[in-house]
Amino acid sequence: MFHIFSENGHNYVKKTAELATQFFIDPALDQPNVSRSILAGSSDFKIEQCQSNMFDQQFQAKILNVADVSYRGENGFNQVIELSSKILKDVRFIQEKYLIGKYYEKMGEDTRKCVSGVDDTLKALNGSY
Repeated sequence: MFHIFSENGHNYVKKTAELATQFFIDPALDQPNVSRSILAGSSDFKIEQCQSNMFDQQFQAKILNVADVSYRGENGFNQVIELSSKILKDVRFIQEKYLIGKYYEKMGEDTRKCVSGVDDTLKALNGSY
């Protein structure tokens, strides 16, 4: 695969790798301070980054997924979580997100197997719901 990669692009990848080391490698221990990471963005820089060998090798080993997202900010964050949900299935946040989704699904069905709020909870416990 042949790419024409500009000097600015190269500098961007290099600076990103330096910042990743600064933020994700504990200088006192010379060890990553994250257990895993996902590289995400909307351009090809993330792919160039992974293939560049500029990342600290310890951090590089922590990258589980490279995801192409369409959004920035919170929407982009949510999109990358969704795209990586199979990889992150054992992460507590993903498990809780799934459980909350199931809870709202049951609430929408109105089966009376799920309640919310103090009054409805007390009624359900007393059998008068």
